[in-house]
Amino acid sequence: MSLLTRSLILASAFLLSACDDAKAPEKIEEVAVQGSYSIRFSADGNQAMVGSLHHGGSLWTLAPLERRYDWNHQAEGYSNILTSAFSPDGNFIATADNRTIVLWDNNSGEAVWFWNAPGDIEDIALTADGNLALLAMQDYTATLFDIKNGGIRQRLAHDGIVYDVSIAEDGVLAASASDDSSARIWNLDTGKSLHTLPHENQVRTVELSTDGRLLFTSAFGESGKIWDARSGTLLREIAALRGHYSSARFVNGGSQLITGNSSGQIELWNVNNGERQQVWRAEPRDTWVSNNVQVEDVARSNGGWVAAGSNGLVYYLK
Repeated sequence: MSLLTRSLILASAFLLSACDDAKAPEKIEEVAVQGSYSIRFSADGNQAMVGSLHHGGSLWTLAPLERRYDWNHQAEGYSNILTSAFSPDGNFIATADNRTIVLWDNNSGEAVWFWNAPGDIEDIALTADGNLALLAMQDYTATLFDIKNGGIRQRLAHDGIVYDVSIAEDGVLAASASDDSSARIWNLDTGKSLHTLPHENQVRTVELSTDGRLLFTSAFGESGKIWDARSGTLLREIAALRGHYSSARFVNGGSQLITGNSSGQIELWNVNNGERQQVWRAEPRDTWVSNNVQVEDVARSNGGWVAAGSNGLVYYLK
């Protein structure tokens, strides 16, 4: 056995032993046969908006799993739904490809508005009733867009590509993550930057708690960070088992945080003390292709937890 082979075996054994306490999903369901560009859960964790590879967009209920609508941005053919967002009340859903945005009525399944975007979109978040959309843009801005009437309300400037955005339930407090190694907290009414939160690398994930008290951020190569969103004070850091955090959501009144990372680990945290309470592992579709699954979204759902993988699978967790 060569030295290289022995080293690889030892490294693999170390990684597996580090994840031995990770629980397997209770159930796995498929929502995209060939994987997904994006999967986003509703606030109550009972629905999933899926942007699949090669088969367009679709809205699903999770219990039981059922496809409700097929949604695309064109009459013929499939659209590449790169990101999506539910309004906090669940009545509206926005879908976005690179340059177009559609607002859908969740009750009727009909398209309410169709817009050409002011640039290339990385992420989208909605305010209550689907009135406004905050767009994470490649043009170095988080852009607040009137998705029902048209027009730009605010351009919130960064010094790099904006990858992720989040809005508190009040529709006033927002956060953005950027390639400029910072996350920023904003007042959407005034367009004023309230806090700039420095990191050592590009920030890819931001998530505000529903009440806007807490903010989670994640940058490449760093621990996840939990901040007091009102003061901009760093409260604690949480270390990923492997990879970087690709999704997060505060639950149970902000007392817990559920996270998913780029190598398939889903973790539940106690926000007050930063302790890891549970760990699950998102199983890959095909280990010959990759042992890792990027977790696209996580949520509380029907008394348990759900996670969505970029491989097009939904994981039900207990």
